[in-house]
Amino acid sequence: MARIINIEKLTLKEMINNFLLYSGLPDGLAQLPLPEYIKIKGKKLAIPQNLEEFTENICYGQRLFLVRKEENDFGLIFRTMDGYYYPLVVVDKWDEDKALLFGKIVLNLRIIDLYPIAMHLVTLTSEMIEQEQKLLHREPTKMELAAGIEKLNVFTDLISLDFLRDAMKCTVPEVLLTPYKECLVRFMLAKETAEFQERHFELMKEVNKSKSKYAK
Repeated sequence: MARIINIEKLTLKEMINNFLLYSGLPDGLAQLPLPEYIKIKGKKLAIPQNLEEFTENICYGQRLFLVRKEENDFGLIFRTMDGYYYPLVVVDKWDEDKALLFGKIVLNLRIIDLYPIAMHLVTLTSEMIEQEQKLLHREPTKMELAAGIEKLNVFTDLISLDFLRDAMKCTVPEVLLTPYKECLVRFMLAKETAEFQERHFELMKEVNKSKSKYAK
């Protein structure tokens, strides 16, 4: 039988390997307060305290990586820690494949640090998505609905990448390395431009209608 390890020393790897032994811990671990920092490979790294700090430190590739769904807490821990901390620890450009390998390092971190930090990052990721919906959502027109625009939803990420690539006149790999906030501004500008064009079109229709009325 596996020996129970003091929670102060318990690593993610040991918890996964002996999950039945520690199955009652997750609920309590998620409620732990955030530590002041996380130490990875000898580096003391800050924990983003709010959405502003969080989005300031990620690129668009990280955004796409962080929002993908996971089936369980362990998957969430790996995704959030890999997705946010990989470039900060290795001091390198974002690389999804290398970030996944970074999970080997995450395995050896203490669970009392990982759980509250990962759940905090999940919350910030959710706030980021909510902010995007608030800033970028546009109700489809009747014509768009009739044409089946909802069928494009499964291609949202690809459409977004293609838009940014064309707007910034660069390659998709370069888009993925672009700061998240810069990409968000691009999307906001495109939304405002589209709404302006729609308003302008409707006004021109009204003007032309009035001209036609007086011409008769």
